[in-house]
Amino acid sequence: MQILLVAAKPAEIQLSQEAIAKLLPKNCKVDVHFTGVGLTAATFSITRLALTLQPHLIIQAGIAGTFREKFIPGEVMLVQNECIGDLGVQEHTGWKDVFQLGLTNPAEHPFEQGGLPNPFLQHFSFLHLPVVDAITVNQISTNPSTIARMQQMKPTPVLESMEGAALHYVARALSIPFIQIRAISNQVGERDKSLWHFKAAIDNLQIMLSQLLQNLQQLPVDDAFKKTL
Repeated sequence: MQILLVAAKPAEIQLSQEAIAKLLPKNCKVDVHFTGVGLTAATFSITRLALTLQPHLIIQAGIAGTFREKFIPGEVMLVQNECIGDLGVQEHTGWKDVFQLGLTNPAEHPFEQGGLPNPFLQHFSFLHLPVVDAITVNQISTNPSTIARMQQMKPTPVLESMEGAALHYVARALSIPFIQIRAISNQVGERDKSLWHFKAAIDNLQIMLSQLLQNLQQLPVDDAFKKTL
């Protein structure tokens, strides 16, 4: 099994190549790459790697902010549905996304009702992690009115990142199984890093990433798995 493991920056994956190799089943190989920050860099990087390496599975690991006021620092979650949170226009009457503007069909592949859901998550139930919805933005959300708008989106997002939708878009477009695993580092809002929980997020992310890699053997990477999309 050929695995592609991506993160925005090296700080998000503390496992060395040697440590990853020791965790893997004998029939698995992992290529680790860093996409850079933001939707544009991540989309280009994941697309190039997917077409070059032709992986059976793409794993995206990273930290994220949460919209929940009460959260467990470092809690690790799997992302079910992704939406692009800042692709649209802010008018005097309110926010409109590209679907409401009629610029994009919300049912046009790889979108599904305007979102980018992961149809493969049932294969990762052995992780016993919460499954949540998320949004991806190019501008980190700090404005209270912007945060309030995003919390009203359907499905209601729990996490915010800057690269998640890139994975979901590319993997769905190319029909490649994928999983996005994220650890909470902070609450979405005022950018006060003294309140962020980087160590807890990174430490817990590595624990769950190790567990995922160790259990890759049991994944049904066959034609049925690949044709879920």
